[in-house]
Amino acid sequence: MHSAVFSIAVVACASLAKITDALSLPLPNGPFNVGSKAYLLPKITSPDPVAPNRTGTTILLNFYYPTHSQPVRAEYIWKGLASIYEKYYKIPYGSFRNATALVSYDAKALHAREHAKLRLPTLVFGPPFAGPPSQLFYSLFSDLVSYGYNVVTIDHPYEQPFLEFPDGTGIPGLAMDFNPPGDGLEYLNNLIEYRLSDTSAVLDALPTLSQNLAIPLNVSHVALFGHSLGGPVALGQILVERKRNSTTTILGAINIDGSVVGPAGTNDTSADLKIPSLLVAASGHNHESDPTFPDFLKQQSAWHKEVRILGNVNHTDFSDLVVLKQGAGIAGGEDAIRATRLVEIVRKFVGDFLTFVGTTGEEGVLSGSVSVKKAWPEVDFVYNGTGSVPS
Repeated sequence: MHSAVFSIAVVACASLAKITDALSLPLPNGPFNVGSKAYLLPKITSPDPVAPNRTGTTILLNFYYPTHSQPVRAEYIWKGLASIYEKYYKIPYGSFRNATALVSYDAKALHAREHAKLRLPTLVFGPPFAGPPSQLFYSLFSDLVSYGYNVVTIDHPYEQPFLEFPDGTGIPGLAMDFNPPGDGLEYLNNLIEYRLSDTSAVLDALPTLSQNLAIPLNVSHVALFGHSLGGPVALGQILVERKRNSTTTILGAINIDGSVVGPAGTNDTSADLKIPSLLVAASGHNHESDPTFPDFLKQQSAWHKEVRILGNVNHTDFSDLVVLKQGAGIAGGEDAIRATRLVEIVRKFVGDFLTFVGTTGEEGVLSGSVSVKKAWPEVDFVYNGTGSVPS
């Protein structure tokens, strides 16, 4: 009996070791290493629909920036966050929390003169509502940073399932399967309002943040991107900043798999961003299931395109969860795209859009040429901004 129990325990431990060994994020491809710093920006949100007392006082920022400091391979997911996902997916303790990535915390940033030569915009990212938080998009951020970009992420306390402040304080928030009260419309509008306000506060604070954190941010030119709710907020932010007469120049925005709601979802000429935008959709996200995509596209006067990733890509697969879940053996399968390939696709298409709006003006893979389609058969070029919107 004891022998049988011991054998089962050995097999279980071996299986867990196999899982955790597999959970390492793909390496970034650029010449720079990745530094990371967290910062709490004071900011009053009232009323705040997610704060316990209806008043928010801070927002959590994470800065990812190029550095020459040597990185270490280390566990990168907050323990409290990993625990929530492990319980949600009913997988063994340690399956996610032992996942590693290459990162250099609090590393010295590039010298201002060196970074200025790169002539790159600062990138501002907004996460989904109720998770995953920005931390679980490190596969994408690390690659962008390795090519010289600074990435600033914005997480609103008590909205995400779990956040960890710079002093180690854990902040629990909404459940991953949280449903807003009533029809959800008023709640959604309140969320969008404070998300837009949060981003405006960050844009205004960039000069001070750059100085205080010793990170040479481009404070005059930015590009915005986000996943799920963070996507339409990125689009709508352009319209908000234009009304504010902001001195920050926004070069473009990417909406990753988020229905177009808020200022950019009005389905009239007020939704015209007048600057380039890219919509990226999961496999099942189409114009029949979500008419906000064609409604948005038909209002645009500047460059605008939509791509859809095939291969049973679901909504959360644009985050690190695709690597973690496939590594843990709870996702994937015969018809599903491999996690490493999906990471490669997202990095390439997001990166080429940012190169297009930020430096070269060349579309790269977003041209959708014959050779591009042959090299990236998993990508459906739904709309290219040069003709009528597909029905």
